[in-house]
This record gives sequence, C-alpha cells and structure tokens, in this order.
Amino acid sequence: MSDVSLKAAVMRALADNGLVHADEIAVEVLNRDVTLRGTVGSPIQHREAARTARSVPGVRRVDDQLEIKHLSIEGRADADTEAAVLDALIADDELYAADVDVDVDGDTVTLRGVVELPAQRDRATVIALRAGGVRHVSNVLKVWLTVSADDVAARVTQAVGVGTITGADEIEVTVRDSDVTLTGTVSSREHHDAALEAAASAPGVAGVHDALNVRAQS
Repeated sequence: MSDVSLKAAVMRALADNGLVHADEIAVEVLNRDVTLRGTVGSPIQHREAARTARSVPGVRRVDDQLEIKHLSIEGRADADTEAAVLDALIADDELYAADVDVDVDGDTVTLRGVVELPAQRDRATVIALRAGGVRHVSNVLKVWLTVSADDVAARVTQAVGVGTITGADEIEVTVRDSDVTLTGTVSSREHHDAALEAAASAPGVAGVHDALNVRAQS
C-alpha cells in the first residue's frame, strides 16, 4: 500500500470513530510511519486517535504529536482551521511541514518553526491564506539555510567575469542573516546588473542590497 493510500485509510478510520473529531487532526504518512498533529479536546479523543491510527493495516508506527486543550465552540473552530492549514502544508511538495507549527486565533494564523529557504517561508503564507476561514497570517518562520559569503562571491565573479580578478571590478560581499550587500565599484552597468542577479540566485539569499558604484567611462 502506498503512503497516499495509507493516509486515506487512516483518515477514514478516524472519521468512522465517533469518539474522534477527525476534522481537528492532520495526518502525515511517510514510509508507512504515521504522524498525527493538531489539537483535540480531551484525553479520550487523544488516546482514541492514536489507537485508531495504529489499528489501520499497513501502519508501521504512529508519532502522536496531538495537543490536548479544552475546546469551546470557538476553540473547536480554531482546531478545525489548524488541521486544515496543517493538511495543506503537508500536502505541498515544496515544504517540509514537520518543522512548521500552526497556531490559530479566529481568522488569524501564526506560523512558527523553520524552513530551508526564504521562498518556502513565503509559500507557507500563501498556503495558509488559502485555507477556509483564514484572513490573516503572521509568519515568524525562520530560515535555517546559512548564506555563504564565499558562495555568493564565487557566483558574482563567475557572472561578471575575469574583470573581478584583474581589478576592473572590485566587489565586496557582506552577509547578514539571509540578506546580502554588495559594495564596491564595477566597470559597467552590465556588470552591475549581473552581480546583483548572481547574488540573488545564491542558496538561502532572501534579499540583495545594492551599494555598488558604476565607474564613469573615460
């Protein structure tokens, strides 16, 4: 049985259990290992959800990450939204949702945790906004991939060409968190644009600040 089929079987089993509110639970399956995430309203629901998932044929292991919290009517709606956002994040092939935590307060979703790239952080916001009932997203996800100044410099040198070696272009790369600043002097507008584009393409770079000067042609 594939992971997709196994996930569907687990979700059906949870929905068929009258003690479990399946809409409050997000299910992820990887190599027949099942992860349950979300918020449930009682220890009974917590135990039943884990027991039900384990009872599905083909499940190898259950990682129970469900939280228990007394849920009012508003709280139950928040739990439904939390599960919906988690499901959407899990379903996205470009994200690793296991490192993303979701908190819901009414129509506002807060995303915490870590992602690999700045683009994934932005993508998580878009995905959360698509969930029903979500109007606002507070994204405090952190990007764990460290930007290498040496890598950026190598890309800039390759893009601009031998001029950076001979001294025609003098470019310094400074990195702070995931932002890069280029300072110095380049010999042409073409080199200026190429350097900025090359820096922006380096892994983990969220933004490039342009402090380059273009040398006046004699």
